[in-house]
Amino acid sequence: MPLTVPWSVTIDGKPATDRFNPYVVEIEVTDGSGDDGDSARITLRDDGRIIMPRKGAEITISIMGEPVFTGVLKAPRCTTAKGQGGQMMLNATGHDTEGAGKEGRQFAKEDATLGDYITGLGKKAGFTVKVDPELAKIKRTFWASEGRSFLHQAQQLANENGATLKVSGKKAVIAKRGAGMTPSGKALPTIRATGGVNLISADIEPYEASAVYRDVRLTFFDRKTAKFVEEKTDIRPGGGTVSGPTATLRGRAADKDDAKDKGKGRANQSERDKGGGTVEIQIEPKAKAEGTCIVERWRAGTDGSYRIESATHTLRAAESGGATTKCTLKQPDDKAGKDDRKVGD
Repeated sequence: MPLTVPWSVTIDGKPATDRFNPYVVEIEVTDGSGDDGDSARITLRDDGRIIMPRKGAEITISIMGEPVFTGVLKAPRCTTAKGQGGQMMLNATGHDTEGAGKEGRQFAKEDATLGDYITGLGKKAGFTVKVDPELAKIKRTFWASEGRSFLHQAQQLANENGATLKVSGKKAVIAKRGAGMTPSGKALPTIRATGGVNLISADIEPYEASAVYRDVRLTFFDRKTAKFVEEKTDIRPGGGTVSGPTATLRGRAADKDDAKDKGKGRANQSERDKGGGTVEIQIEPKAKAEGTCIVERWRAGTDGSYRIESATHTLRAAESGGATTKCTLKQPDDKAGKDDRKVGD
């Protein structure tokens, strides 16, 4: 039985949809963040007639006309069992996990911006890098990879500055986290999980008190005064909490500006982690990491706007047929976690 929604697959630029259609069992695509956030798996019934695609082949997948994945294939995995028949699983990642992006490098720049530094390091690894304009302006007296790979260094800088790293093929993007925007300023898609309409299941904790800190502190050495100075960054209180523990970052910052930037990044992470959960809805291929999901018409206290951390699209054939999207959610807005109803309402 074919899949219930339109889909398409190309391998090394050649259409494979019609050839795969009689054999497809399941297609699963995950749009996430980080250097290995995107992944895909196509499961096919295997009677030995399917020619194995080569390892490292370029693959693209679209669902309902929406591009949802671009990456490279790993080695095919084949299984069989007596009385059950065989299956071939084509697993893919958003970029070549064995390529130059994982090679350690010695690369340094003096009096440069973050954008210039990471773009130069990416170029040596064969990547085109796009950085959020605000983050790209961050300037330091010295940047150095010190043997780290491009992907390692890009992920570290993204984490330190409250950003998300997205790698697809030979393109890498460092976007400001929680803004719901691409580095070029375009808004990411907003989807809705509506009770009684497309919402299948949900598991949400709208407010996690243990994740909320009052402020972030990091030490740097002030060369003018020849003293170690502690820089404090306040975190916007969530859920009405005005007190809480301090998040003290390990290590030392290069200078005051570095301490401020890293403090803002950690504050952003604390704000992001204050609540979240998962929702499963009818297939929505526009759901993407760092986009917005509005949960509505479910119940007071959970309804609100959330940031999508990852989105997994699954298409199934045969008796288990169906098409769903499951989103991992973070960073609830101020409406989530509040039930203003009165007893007797």
